[in-house]
Amino acid sequence: MGARLFLTLALTLVLSACGLSSYEVARPEPRPLGREFATLSLPPFMAGGGAGSARDVDQADPTDRVKQSSVASGERSAQLTLDRALALSLLNSPELAVFSFDTRAAEARTLQAGYRPNPEISTQTEDFGGTRGRGGLQQSQTTLALSQIVELGDKRTNRVRLARLDENLAAWDYETKRLDVFVEVTKAFVAVLAAQRKQELADAMLRIEQELHVTVMDRIRAGRVSPLEQRRADVTLANGRIASDKANRELREARDKLTALWGDGEAVFIRAEGDLNDVTPPPPFEKLAALITQNPEVARWMTEIQQREARVTVERSKNVPDITLQGGVRRHGDGGTAFVAGIGIPLPLFGLNRGNLGEAQAQLGKSHAQQRAAEVRVAAALRQSYMQLAGAYDEIESLRRDVLPAAEAAFSGINIGYRDGKFGLLEVLEARRAQSDAQARLVDALSTYQNAVADTERLTGQSLHETTPVAPGEKR
Repeated sequence: MGARLFLTLALTLVLSACGLSSYEVARPEPRPLGREFATLSLPPFMAGGGAGSARDVDQADPTDRVKQSSVASGERSAQLTLDRALALSLLNSPELAVFSFDTRAAEARTLQAGYRPNPEISTQTEDFGGTRGRGGLQQSQTTLALSQIVELGDKRTNRVRLARLDENLAAWDYETKRLDVFVEVTKAFVAVLAAQRKQELADAMLRIEQELHVTVMDRIRAGRVSPLEQRRADVTLANGRIASDKANRELREARDKLTALWGDGEAVFIRAEGDLNDVTPPPPFEKLAALITQNPEVARWMTEIQQREARVTVERSKNVPDITLQGGVRRHGDGGTAFVAGIGIPLPLFGLNRGNLGEAQAQLGKSHAQQRAAEVRVAAALRQSYMQLAGAYDEIESLRRDVLPAAEAAFSGINIGYRDGKFGLLEVLEARRAQSDAQARLVDALSTYQNAVADTERLTGQSLHETTPVAPGEKR
């Protein structure tokens, strides 16, 4: 009986062994922006490995985590560059870790989608405990059967294809978040550079106001000006100290916001090292517009449409009913045995999965409209970012060329003239205020420019410092 049962089991499994045609889906490539930096990732999901957990992350590559810790601690006595801040954030970003788990979960779903339905074993005893000679087991029949669902209509192939496309969409989401982290860190670093510069300006202006206060006191003692000017000088000096303290607080806040992006609670570096004045003319807008297709929010829609087409195929394949094969052995009460076999075929009388198929088809149609909307949205955002970039560049050039030199020359001349009695204190204060405003405007314009560069790079997926690819049909 054991041999016969084994043969029956083998027969059903062979009949149900529908081959899975391989379907390879091209994985999305990282965008050029920041591709040289390593990013946080989990090992691929392995069958039998259990659900992912934080423990898996710790065991994935312990040498990397030691390296990360040593780099972070080393920053406590070092200058922090933008590259180092990006490297730390892309390896340790808590937000990026969330998307890394989403990618692994999608890989697990792909693994699950490839499994066939499990066979089912059942036993049944009939014709016992009755009347007229059937009270015992002499006339009973005991059946041991094995059944297996055989999927038809390429359900398993289509299911795996859909799961792999879902996996790629998770990879696109990860890539989108990677670029978001990249730009967020860049902007936070720019904020630190700007805060450092404003602190330097506030401290420099405080020194000027201290010198001016000394000059006023000397002129009062010499009887050359009214003692009332001391109050004006005292107010100016107090305001200078307040401005210096405020600049220090804003710098600390900017440093803490930057370090929080890689999971540290407080600033772990002494000074950010970078050139806020690194300004170059913006490239032609047409060059940037040709790179919109590299934006993951646009590029992902090709995969999104394929995924929705695959879902339509999956729903359509459900219209093909599966069959259930059954085979086993039956033992009669008199000791005799016999084989039993059967086949089950569902009768598709109600629905034929029309509702789910209709929904999938509607979602496919919707995806084309969403793709176009994404292209329009990114193009509009790029144009706005480019206008900010070009406007900030023009303002920087104007401030450097005209406004700031004139304000500095005016203050220097009036300050010297005040000591010689040619100008009053109000004129000195007005000239100092104009110089301070011009310097602050320059820092703000530089920050706006650098932030616009970061936004533009995020929208094009490429650094502006790299060679801009030639647009289609254009000659170099």
